[in-house]
Amino acid sequence: MNRHMMSFPLALVLLVGVGCSKKSEAKNESGKHEQEAEEHGNAHLPLKDIRGLRFLVVPEPKAEGAWYPAEAIGDESAQAILSSPVKGIVSAIQTPPGQHVAIGAGLITIQSPELARLKADWLSSKARRERTEAELAREQRLFEAQAGSRRELEAAKSEAATGRADEEAARLALEARGQNPETAGATLVVKAPKAGTVSTYKIQLGQGVEAGQDLGSFQATSAAIARLELPLPAPQNWQPGAVTEVRKGDGQRWKARLEGTPMTLTTDTRRLSYRLRLMGGPLPIPGTPLEVHVPLAKTVVLPQSALQQVEGTWGVFVKEGEEAEFRPVRRGPELGTDVMVLEGVKPGETVVGEGAYLLKSLQIKRKSGGEDHDH
Repeated sequence: MNRHMMSFPLALVLLVGVGCSKKSEAKNESGKHEQEAEEHGNAHLPLKDIRGLRFLVVPEPKAEGAWYPAEAIGDESAQAILSSPVKGIVSAIQTPPGQHVAIGAGLITIQSPELARLKADWLSSKARRERTEAELAREQRLFEAQAGSRRELEAAKSEAATGRADEEAARLALEARGQNPETAGATLVVKAPKAGTVSTYKIQLGQGVEAGQDLGSFQATSAAIARLELPLPAPQNWQPGAVTEVRKGDGQRWKARLEGTPMTLTTDTRRLSYRLRLMGGPLPIPGTPLEVHVPLAKTVVLPQSALQQVEGTWGVFVKEGEEAEFRPVRRGPELGTDVMVLEGVKPGETVVGEGAYLLKSLQIKRKSGGEDHDH
């Protein structure tokens, strides 16, 4: 037997050995994948014996936007603290809390001896200024007629300058307290800073008050802010400065600009709070229910019934032949009865749209050992 014929059986044995080795490795690898799938809850589940399932084909991604409920609130400029600029006594409360008033309407009347003294100071300084200016004019005429001295003229100029300064100081003292020197008197009226209502008073009739004391709070009737709360995750393409639409139940609409960065409210709700400034008018009153149009990402949208949570992980059951496999997905914002799916499924795949909870129950039962099954 020649040398080539002797080597042939050996080569055949080696090929058979390699083939067996590959089959063994493939079998082991297949068993490994099945074991991993079982450990992660991704075992294939039979569909033929389960009734009530409805399937749907995953649609193509599309850019979504949705209307979310919001509330009209007043911003910082819509709220005001009522205070007294002078010391005095509350002699009248002209407007009760909760009653709507126009801008400039009288709210509280205060009798103030301090205000009367300031008015008297202004009248006195005004009279002195007029007297010193008249004296200056007389000395100027005498000096020009060479009947008066320069010394007396300069003294008159100094007195007139002092008189003007004193009157200006007295005028500023009244204006700093919101009073017109010409019309100021011993009575001060605290007025509405804008159209709205007094939220609450912190004083009573006949009570003495100090300058700067808090008398109550005032709320404007218009709300320039729409407050919105969204579930996580936050819309990726919605940044501060973006303009969107806000609407009211009666059909009234506004353009609104997103302000600032949202903040997580609590670890329990895990919702994000947004503020949008309404542009244009007339503005709604505080507390009015609104809806904000939120632009969302371009993603796959599925009915909420298709998503199930298994051991804390959201996913869908993907149909493969006569079986289904649980596949984790990244869940996005809800769109009414639908939900955005950011990752995990591809267009064209078939998933369980209704009855997915039945497969979830079967999978949990199998993982707990409640039903024997083959791998």
